[in-house]
Amino acid sequence: MSEPSPGGLPTIKLPPSTLFVSLLALAYALPGIFGHAPWKPEDAIGVGIVNQMLEHGRWLIPHLAGEPYLEDGPLYYWVAALFAKLFSFVLDIDDGARLASAAAVLATWFFLRDAAREIHGRSQADGAMLVLLGCLGLLVHAHETFAELGLLSGLALAWHGIALAPRKARKGGMALGAGLLIAFLCKGYAGIVAPLLTAAALAALTPHWRTRAFAVSLGIALVILIVPSALWLLAAGTHGADWLALQARGFSFPTMAASAYYLKVLSWSAWPAWPVAMWLVWERRRLLATPGILMPLLATAFTLGVLLALRETREVHTLPLLLPLALLAGAGIERMRRGAANSLAWFGAMCFSFFAALVWLGWFAMLTGTPATIARNFQKLEPGHVPVFEWVPFLLALFLTLAWIFVLVRSQRSLYRSVLYWACGATLVWGLVMTLWLSWIDYGKSYQAVALPLAAAVRQHAPPGNYCIQSSDLGESQRAALDYHAGIMTLRMELEKSARCQMLLVQAHPDDDDRRFSPQWRRVWEGSRPRDRERYRLYLRTASGKSR
Repeated sequence: MSEPSPGGLPTIKLPPSTLFVSLLALAYALPGIFGHAPWKPEDAIGVGIVNQMLEHGRWLIPHLAGEPYLEDGPLYYWVAALFAKLFSFVLDIDDGARLASAAAVLATWFFLRDAAREIHGRSQADGAMLVLLGCLGLLVHAHETFAELGLLSGLALAWHGIALAPRKARKGGMALGAGLLIAFLCKGYAGIVAPLLTAAALAALTPHWRTRAFAVSLGIALVILIVPSALWLLAAGTHGADWLALQARGFSFPTMAASAYYLKVLSWSAWPAWPVAMWLVWERRRLLATPGILMPLLATAFTLGVLLALRETREVHTLPLLLPLALLAGAGIERMRRGAANSLAWFGAMCFSFFAALVWLGWFAMLTGTPATIARNFQKLEPGHVPVFEWVPFLLALFLTLAWIFVLVRSQRSLYRSVLYWACGATLVWGLVMTLWLSWIDYGKSYQAVALPLAAAVRQHAPPGNYCIQSSDLGESQRAALDYHAGIMTLRMELEKSARCQMLLVQAHPDDDDRRFSPQWRRVWEGSRPRDRERYRLYLRTASGKSR
């Protein structure tokens, strides 16, 4: 990782060693996994699905608060549930489930590194991993409980399999097939279209992949994909058929609005991958047919095509595009002009140092009330939060800060500093936020403060032996959190119009009128999170209403 300099202090050699990259990956993946309740929206939904598996035995198909959840496949949640079960003696379900997210992210980085090493070389492989570590779009989502992280690990393994197949047909085919299977059982058709199209296009366009060995690899991959998927779909029965149909309906013709939206998102979420990748394509524009450039270039094009064809526009849908962009960028680092590389490094150093200082300043203001303006702003955003000094988070944050200063001061002069600073800077800022600000964020994003009083109100007002609760306008993350924290599962009016429960739970706004439920219902409880305008109201059926 480092060697003594003439002055006695060690110097970080670049490209970095495998040990350095591995430690950096762990420092990135682990903060934010432990010590907080499920957060809205994706984290709460994912933990809710895992809770249904562990507490209610609904393993075959993902369920959310008692209802089938067909947006995702089950594989990621199976793994998350197994992690939660395995570590249940020391961790809550949500903390244990998030370990699957850390494992998926680590697997993604190292599968991508293997793919880059196969098509580029060792130093470019480390560069590709550093680029992906530094991508801003991955920063928050890498620590949530949702199937997109399983999809990323499957895609990275599939790209590795495609890169490896011309040299090792059987091993490459097994890697490609396992990657496709993981991607399909996490996110359906959207996860496998780009790798399959890329493999077909490579076989058609270049002799490097137009070989008998690659055909064998594809055959092995398709068997690994089809057989387990078919067995699961048969076992799932009608739910499996409904899942397939829903996945097929997830595509539509691209629109200008979607293109503009994703262009805006990718401008920051894929930074710094896209400028380095674009420079490589321009600088090597006469050599685009070489395997090391053609494969990630086709992968980028087909992944972008899938992204634009998705019916629903969401920022998380851009995550798969980071992988082929990082593969391209990994080969582009050594071809950057020194001035551009220094500018990228300087920009990253300044930005992350500035944001790290802001995190420390905010933490100091919360604890001491100085500066008063900043302290008031934190209190205004999360009224009622009482900050407490804790030694362990403080020492971890201090260590991360000193490590960042060491990276800035002792990194070897190299083109790789351009991406090293982004990878280390993203790790620094995320680690500081998840140590110094964690309790403040958790106070505002957790539903526990609503769920527990609601559960007490239900016990107080429910008719003897009748805990049937209808609901209106509850979102998916709210239903998941209420189930996880309080064991409250409702019959949604949107789906169960004929239900005649004795209680009704409504998500409303402060100015909503109770009269829309009168005279059948009487409000008996209201609660909310500290700064939300959302109100949760519990109604009891009046004597004039019929019982179920």
